[in-house]
Amino acid sequence: MLNTRKNTITKHSLKLGRYYQFRYSLLDWILLIIAVIGVIWIFYCIKTWIYNSCRYPVSYIIVTGNRRYTTNTDINRIIIKLGALGTFITQDINIIQKEIEYLPWIQQVSIRKQWPDTLKLHIVEYVPLAYWNNSQTISVAGTIFSIPKEYQNQDNDTKIPYLYGPKGSEKAVLTNYHIFNAILKSNTFQIKSIQMDIRYSWELILQDNIHLKLGRNNIIERLYYFIKIYPVLLQEINNNNKYIDYIDLRYQSGFAIRWISNSITPVLYNK
Repeated sequence: MLNTRKNTITKHSLKLGRYYQFRYSLLDWILLIIAVIGVIWIFYCIKTWIYNSCRYPVSYIIVTGNRRYTTNTDINRIIIKLGALGTFITQDINIIQKEIEYLPWIQQVSIRKQWPDTLKLHIVEYVPLAYWNNSQTISVAGTIFSIPKEYQNQDNDTKIPYLYGPKGSEKAVLTNYHIFNAILKSNTFQIKSIQMDIRYSWELILQDNIHLKLGRNNIIERLYYFIKIYPVLLQEINNNNKYIDYIDLRYQSGFAIRWISNSITPVLYNK
């Protein structure tokens, strides 16, 4: 009787085991099917995203940066030259970057894509320090670059000086410009132009059109000498209504000065 009961319990346990085994096996299959469906759905979404990206072209360009010379017209001309823009995925931004960097006043261009149809351009231009021989420009870092002639008029308010010198003398002229400017600026003078000729002789024009002839030797000492004598010359300017055309400082002792009168003498004509 006892054995029969034990056998009944054993058979019942086996049935429960098979039931739970089947139940867990079915759950695993359901989870697997859900996972497969999820992967397929993700794949479909990615495929749709890529398809839409390849379908719609780049429609907007945002330009940032402190632009002195680069206009929207310049950017548009380059884009038109390249032809129709590609899509967000297919557009090669390196091509646009290289074309913009061909503009001689551009120091650096960085481009990045902004979803879903925009390109963001950040432009860094050379910062002009002075004009070089009326045809080029020197940046604050000493790089020589070109700008269109009409753009030079935009810099009149900033009083950018003009530097002149023989070919290959850019560094020497720029070095002395910094030295001269430091000396004169501390004494409230401003340089309009500096010229070095093929004999390494230096001439300066200051903001009041005062022309200084420094020569080749002892140019720093001669510049300090001008600063020393200028208060005396200023009295002459104020008292006699004259102004200075040029001061020749190339003498070992003293200097030569050419005055230009600012007075006007009226002349009467009989009709």
